[in-house]
Amino acid sequence: MSAIRFAPGETVRTAYRQIGSGPLLLLIHGAEADHTMFLDLMAALAADFSVVAYDQRDSGATENSGEPYGLESLADDAAVLIEFLLQSSVESSLHVYGTSFGGQIAQILAARHPRLVNRLVLGSTWSVGRKLGDFNPAALERLASLRGQLPESAAQIAGFFFSETFLETHPETVKMFRGSQRTSDQARLRALLMQSAPPALNFSDITAPTLLLAGSADRLIPATETFALSRCIADTHQQELSGLPHVGAIEDPKRVAHTIRNFLLTA
Repeated sequence: MSAIRFAPGETVRTAYRQIGSGPLLLLIHGAEADHTMFLDLMAALAADFSVVAYDQRDSGATENSGEPYGLESLADDAAVLIEFLLQSSVESSLHVYGTSFGGQIAQILAARHPRLVNRLVLGSTWSVGRKLGDFNPAALERLASLRGQLPESAAQIAGFFFSETFLETHPETVKMFRGSQRTSDQARLRALLMQSAPPALNFSDITAPTLLLAGSADRLIPATETFALSRCIADTHQQELSGLPHVGAIEDPKRVAHTIRNFLLTA
């Protein structure tokens, strides 16, 4: 895997990795992850794309100030990174895949900076303006309870994100949920982010052809919630992957890559 690089910015120094060759494709990770959740997916896509995965603020190796921020700031960070990447490319825009919370960032990015986004893939996510408690309050309450019982409850938390079969064959995955890799200050800022009011979004500003990708076995974000975005975004296609859980990019990266590839390379 390639070394971590850094893209400069006024207040954020964004860490990213880039591998492969072909059209540029940016991957945006979920709320509790960093770019490493995409390492296997990057490898599966590298034959057809120049794949970039980066760390958001207070995630991984990215460096930022200790000031609070919202979703719009994260979307603008992504835009700054894209502009930086395009400086050394013949392309004027790139493809974007955002999963879960990263899908929220991707929606705002595509609306605020439409000229930078060629095609858009929104995976296991939901409409900006809604919160998890609006459509899956039982899961939210259960996860909050289990997080209060860590580290003993790590395996139960993992079950919301991965299939039982995968966890049996990859027991090391449970370690991801035993404690945060963030510092206390980073965790505080991410918590403030998740508690902040969602921004108003004009979905008609999203002009990129968009694939709505969902897993039938997602215990956190039902496929119906992801597909509801078709009522907001003009040019959408839907794909449900049978048996795929919430974090399909880790559990079944080859199948996710195949679906993304087919959509992005379709004329």
